[in-house]
Amino acid sequence: MKNIKLKVIAAVIASSTIFGVTIPVNATPVSSDLEQNVQIQQEEYKEIENKINTLHMEISVILDEITDIMVKIEDNDAKITEVEAKKAETEARIRETESDLHMKIEEYGERLRAMYKQGNSGMISAILGAESLADFIARAEAIIQFAKIDRQLLDEIEEMKAALENEKSALQQNIDDLQVLKAANEKDMAEAELKKSEADEKLAQLEEEERKVAGDLSNLETMLISTSKSIVDDSSSSDDQLNAAITELRNIRSRIITDKADEEVVRYIEKAKAILKERKLARERAQASSNAGYTGSASVSSSAIVNKAYQYLGVRYVWGGTTPSGFDCSGFIQYVYRSQGVSLPRTSRAQATSGKYVSIANAQPGDILYFGQSSVTHVGIYIGNGKMIHSPRPGKSVEIVSISWHVNNYRIKGARRI
Repeated sequence: MKNIKLKVIAAVIASSTIFGVTIPVNATPVSSDLEQNVQIQQEEYKEIENKINTLHMEISVILDEITDIMVKIEDNDAKITEVEAKKAETEARIRETESDLHMKIEEYGERLRAMYKQGNSGMISAILGAESLADFIARAEAIIQFAKIDRQLLDEIEEMKAALENEKSALQQNIDDLQVLKAANEKDMAEAELKKSEADEKLAQLEEEERKVAGDLSNLETMLISTSKSIVDDSSSSDDQLNAAITELRNIRSRIITDKADEEVVRYIEKAKAILKERKLARERAQASSNAGYTGSASVSSSAIVNKAYQYLGVRYVWGGTTPSGFDCSGFIQYVYRSQGVSLPRTSRAQATSGKYVSIANAQPGDILYFGQSSVTHVGIYIGNGKMIHSPRPGKSVEIVSISWHVNNYRIKGARRI
């Protein structure tokens, strides 16, 4: 790294010396030393970028895992709420049963107390006081019947006690099972968050290294277009020289990789084209007194889905986010489609089975694009021209990107038309 940076500094000094003097209008070959240093720096940049992209894929798998766990936790919480409601109902029934039980015990107690006060002599007197044999039998059967009723009442009391214990036991078992499930989910979430934290730390280090290398590289790549810039900035440059500069800038653009240098190249290409266009219009005005104009075409309007998605550009990524206060990738898709009256599953894996399959090559604006390695872990909305809008990962916001990287690096890929 140090050797490369030394070469970069040397190239910058050499180039500054070269380009510090007046540059002729005609394009001159780029220094081979500068070309070599740019190539070395580009290789280092690409190596870091590949590491970052690989880590992005690993993080997308972790985020998908976290989303699945969050869905499980939400489902479990719903079950807990449901069981707690049943628990409240059961407790009300238990209180009612206990009240009934208390009444029956009181009733049984009163009967026992009455029998105790009468004693055995009371029952014997009742039998011996019979006026006839039939009366004697009737009185004996009544006493036996009372004894049976007392036995039945006692059995009912025992059954109520057993039922009450069973309800309590079943309720406690439900609570225990839910607590076990809750603990397992929380453990899975903690492990996933730890993996995510470690990946984020590694990603932050790589991105910091990428920023440093990109800064040096963009300066070098910008030096590649110094001669062409001087031609475009020189008002005395001919049309042929401007066209040659545009060709050279386009050639250089195919070899540079940093956004800053690319933006500079595009700016000068457009500036040269604007100069040539203005000169052409001036010549046409000089040749005729009639107005010279041009006809433009209105851009094709996007679908309602794409228009809605555009409204959330810049919304930050949030784990499990499903609202404009923060989205994860599948939460963003679900929210946009729901706003148009379409209900989609919560996870990216489930969304990748919705609607009708179409290849990415045949995707149309509004289609859902999905990507993954061993399973689908990321989704976005295709907006046309090889681009998609998506919520990428923590630390990022809803953005528009080219789909080329995702197409080239993911094994699983496709589109769904809803």
